[in-house]
Amino acid sequence: MSDRTHGWKKAYIGLGANLGNRIENCLKALGLLSAQPEIDFLRCSQWYETEPVDINTSKWFINAVAEIITALGPQNLLSNLLKIENAMGRDRKEKEDRPIDLDLLFMEGVLIRTSNQQIYVPHPRLSTRRFVLAPWAELAPNLLLIPWNKTVSELLAELPQDRPEIRKLNQKETQGDR
Repeated sequence: MSDRTHGWKKAYIGLGANLGNRIENCLKALGLLSAQPEIDFLRCSQWYETEPVDINTSKWFINAVAEIITALGPQNLLSNLLKIENAMGRDRKEKEDRPIDLDLLFMEGVLIRTSNQQIYVPHPRLSTRRFVLAPWAELAPNLLLIPWNKTVSELLAELPQDRPEIRKLNQKETQGDR
């Protein structure tokens, strides 16, 4: 880490989209996020196509997890994620198809449960979501998640194998996503 990033925290962001060019939308969101001076993009998992969860739609999602470091606190980082979603046409009031979905999954050294349910870190439902854990396990399989006292890989291994459907996209498929 450079002197500029001394004291910054590592964080993981869940990316998803099921409208338009899904991968392009996720890449645009990553670009908007990493353009901010308080955020450095480190790497991203491979892309996964996943069956919709908790939304009534037939349109499958593209999902990935990004690893960043940031000088922002969790509330400010979440605020930035929501601004990017809004700028890209996401309406969080509706459980509907979306051009982008950005979730703050985890931030190093942070455990927050606010009474107004505005922010939870780590994300409260990540332990049940294969579309989060599978790509995240590529980046940080041994990361211990305190509320569960299990690693990303351990949580992934505990999920049922059959549902929801998820598959890793190959290089050719990622270039032709529409």
